[in-house]
Formats: sequence, structure tokens, C-alpha cells
Amino acid sequence: MNEPDAESRQLLEVLRADPESWSGLGFAPAEDDDTWDANAERRAAVLAAILFDPQPADRALLKFLLQQDIREAEEFWGVSDGLRLGMLLLAEHRCVDDAWLQWSAKIANFDTEMGLDLWAVLAGGVVAVRSMVATSDHPERDELLERLAEEPYVDATDEDVERWLLQQRTQYFQATHATLDG
Repeated sequence: MNEPDAESRQLLEVLRADPESWSGLGFAPAEDDDTWDANAERRAAVLAAILFDPQPADRALLKFLLQQDIREAEEFWGVSDGLRLGMLLLAEHRCVDDAWLQWSAKIANFDTEMGLDLWAVLAGGVVAVRSMVATSDHPERDELLERLAEEPYVDATDEDVERWLLQQRTQYFQATHATLDG
């Protein structure tokens, strides 16, 4: 991943100031075979800008961006960089209310199911998320509870989630430095 350019940083400032501008980053199936989503690259650039300049007020924007990347993942195979980074950045807000959105990202397609961890789902607090899921009437409740009862999540702690968050963020910064150095 490259460090965000000036254009991406300026776009982020516009998005932060004007939520109505977010629609310009919505999932937009492209009309050619080389591009699946006409806005995926712009969303990924905004996520990279947030990675380098996270703000507490970004949570709503991150939820919107993740919803768009989930829509893309539901239409196409694979795990996009935007989906993976969006999950991480939203998880860093540590809100129990984001668990279902994180779960939707995890189960968006076969590749996301196999390639993404559940740590982002637990980022709002292991005990709090388990309790919220257990008392929920969400249609995916039983499936998520089953998954949380598997290794390595069955005995997960908030410290495990913190280690995962730190590991993920470190990997993004290492990849950025490798790109800049190479």
C-alpha cells in the first residue's frame, strides 16, 4: 500500500466535511470486464488516507465505505484491500454496535469467509459482543455464536483483539515502507 497522495487527502477532508458527498463513493458496478466497481479504487484511497490520519469522527464514514465494499464482495469473488482495511479501521473504533457489519463483511462471499478473521467482530469488547450477539434476534445469531465458539475465538480476550489490531496496523505500515523503499 502506498502512502496517500494529496488528492486522496483532499478528498478525505471533503468527505469529512460533507456527508452528502459520500454517495460519490458508492458501489457502482462497472461496465467493462477489467473493473468490477468503478469507485473501489477511490474508496481504497480514502481508506489509506484515514489509515494515516484517523479521526474519532470517521466512524460513520468508515461504516459507509465498508458497506460499499461488502456490496462489491457480495457481487464478486475475492477479498479486496478496501474491505480488509475498512474492517480494520472500523474495528479500531471498538464499538459493539459494529459487530454485525463486521460479520457481514466476513460472510460476504466464499473468499471473505475463508480469508478474514473474526477478530474485527470482537473489537467492541469480547464480553460485550458475545452478550449482544447472544441476546440478539438477528438472523445470523446462531451462526456467529457457533463461530465464536471455535478456536481461537472460544477463549478470546480483549488483549487478543488488541494484539490482532496492532498486528494488522503494523502490517499495513510495513507494506507502505516496503513500497516506498522498493
